[in-house]
Amino acid sequence: MRLLSAGAKYRCPATRLCQCWLCQCLTLWCQWCSGELAAALSDCSPLTQLCPTGPEVAEPRWPGRNLWDRLSVSLQGVTADTISHLADLGRTVTQLEIYDCPDLTVGSLKPLTRCRELQRLSVTPADLPLLRGQLPEGLWCLNVRDCTDLTTVSLEPVTRCRELRRLTLSGGVPDTVSLEPLTRCRWLEHLTLSGGVPNTVSLEPLTRCRELWVLTLSGGVPDSVSLEPLTRCPKLRDLTLSGGGPDTVLDSLSGCPRLEYLTLGDLQRPAETAFTAAAVTRLVKSCRKLDRLYLHCTADTGRTVLTALKEADLGRRSYVWPRTIRLYVPGELCRQLKSQEGRWVKVLEW
Repeated sequence: MRLLSAGAKYRCPATRLCQCWLCQCLTLWCQWCSGELAAALSDCSPLTQLCPTGPEVAEPRWPGRNLWDRLSVSLQGVTADTISHLADLGRTVTQLEIYDCPDLTVGSLKPLTRCRELQRLSVTPADLPLLRGQLPEGLWCLNVRDCTDLTTVSLEPVTRCRELRRLTLSGGVPDTVSLEPLTRCRWLEHLTLSGGVPNTVSLEPLTRCRELWVLTLSGGVPDSVSLEPLTRCPKLRDLTLSGGGPDTVLDSLSGCPRLEYLTLGDLQRPAETAFTAAAVTRLVKSCRKLDRLYLHCTADTGRTVLTALKEADLGRRSYVWPRTIRLYVPGELCRQLKSQEGRWVKVLEW
């Protein structure tokens, strides 16, 4: 459903919104959000997604829906005072995305402190300095988009999110950024660095992230970057590498003591060709707790990895049972390799 502003083809009275009991997604093509509208939305209980959108935005970018969301709000191209109405909705806003809002100031973001149930927030690096002291304590998921302008100083507000558990830095981290501020995010569990890892960015600070157990490095890891610090992360169990990771990178991860899940590749990208089957096999053998390998590669590489794992001494899972490896590959490759799986190497569809 779309509610158009004055001057458009038609208007829908705000007082009638609460009667649209089947309405779940609402786009507001306007530059403001009135108190009358906020009051009406507070009674529109089925509404789960709200998108106040400026006229220059042609296509709304909805946030991903989650079953536990009360209300997801996406602000795109609106004036700064629109945010002041979020705390007046009378509803629990759990997810907020801010796009293309150049008029934002520190004062205009202050109402976020009244959104006490806000759990997920998506912003740009330019918004981070404005969020100093404005972030709700309950925020546990933060997505920073287009990180080409990110600085180490701009990461400081992130450390004030006491409950932050998931952090995504997308669009490429600059080579001048240090990950050291993340060590002060006490409960950080999931970290995603997308857009590639620059040569000069050290992963050493991650060894002091005591609760980090899921790490995604997408966009490629150059051979000059060592993953050896990850072997000293106290709880790292789940690692994803996509966009290119040569053999030297995989070898630097050798013997990671707690790694259980390893993903090489991304189903949304072309098959990986940077690594060899021999490097994958060496890594699987050295990580003694690894039991699930997700592999998006060429058919020849997948076949060679399967053969090598069947012939390798994988050790034992316990005193009684040998170690079992579950190899997950895309559908067509899975159908080709399924008949070749071994007793202790199982092929499953990814």
